[in-house]
Parts: sequence; C-alpha cells; structure tokens
Amino acid sequence: MRIVLIPIILILLWVLSHNIKKSKSTFKESVSSYLAHEDEANSTRKKDISNLPYIEVPVQSFPFDITLNDAKKQLQIAEYKKEILSLAEKRLLNLIGISNTDLKKAYGPANLELLSIYDQNYSRYIRTLHLLAECIYEEYPDKAVAVLEYCVSLGTDISGTYYLLGQYYLNHNDAEHFTALYDKIPDKNSISGKVILNKLSNLQNPDSVL
Repeated sequence: MRIVLIPIILILLWVLSHNIKKSKSTFKESVSSYLAHEDEANSTRKKDISNLPYIEVPVQSFPFDITLNDAKKQLQIAEYKKEILSLAEKRLLNLIGISNTDLKKAYGPANLELLSIYDQNYSRYIRTLHLLAECIYEEYPDKAVAVLEYCVSLGTDISGTYYLLGQYYLNHNDAEHFTALYDKIPDKNSISGKVILNKLSNLQNPDSVL
C-alpha cells in the first residue's frame, strides 16, 4: 500500500511545485508589465485638458423649492442646494474606472492632481444629488426619480441610486426601464458594479434572498 502511495505523493508534489513556479512567473510578468506601463505614463508630456467632457450643472432643473412635511428633511434640502451651487462653479469630470496610471499616460503626470480634483468634485456632486433624491423620495417620488435618472445618465456607480430607481420601476410595473438599468451600470466587473447587479437581482427576485 505504501509503495502505491509514493508515486501519487511525488506527482502531487510535482504539481504543487509547478503551480508555485508558474504563479511566481506570472506575478513577475505582471509586476514588470505594470512598471513598464507606469514608466511610460510618467514620461508622457502634458496634454491640453480644456476640452474634456466636463459636466455642466443644471441648477434650475433641481427641485430645491419644494416644501416637505418633515422639517428636518427640509433643512437638509437647503444644505444640498448650498453644496450643489458651490460645485456648479467648479469643474466636474467623471473618471470612474480610470486608473491614475492611465490618466498620466493620456494627459501627462502634470495634470494628474487637477484631474483628481475634478473627479472628486464629480463624486461630491453625484453623492449630493443621490442624498437629495433620497430626502424627497417619500413625498415627491416623481421628482426624486428625475434626479436619480439624471445621476444614472452621468454614469454614477452609487448602488443606492439604482436600487431606488429599480424599486420605483417595479412598483409602477415598468419592466422596460427596470431592465434598462442593467445596461447603464458603468462597470459590471468592478466591486460597485457587482453590488449594483446584486441589488437589482434581489429586487427582481426577492425570494432568492436568504
């Protein structure tokens, strides 16, 4: 019995050793590829970024003038309005899914800090709009949905935005718009994309939730 086991053990050890060597080789190749990509990005000359697809803030289209029964939420609307008016004077750029290395390669490392600021402005903007929609959803669902749909059109990856929209569509038997949400997820393979997919699937198939 021991004689039979020895070849099996040797084979298993060889397979294990082979996989370890393969993993090390793949890791080294990945690191080398990354470093080469980073070096190329760092050597890119500064490019003109004045004509990028910056977001214009349609301040007049947002429901800031509504009156809520909830006094606390009414005060929150004033805060959201203040934040959005402030952001309307800044540059906003959706850079979701684009790495710093790719940004440097496309526009030069000299522009990275500015682009990061513009991306942060976008994140603040889209987050504030989502909070505004949440705030008014109970009393003004149609107005809230208009804000949420606008957020989706800007490529938001906030899962709560898709969840609220999905909930609204299903409650109104609007299967067409609900299904269309799947196609509007910016990156289905990202962490946020998978969260969105999971939330939409749970809405559509609540019995599958354990």
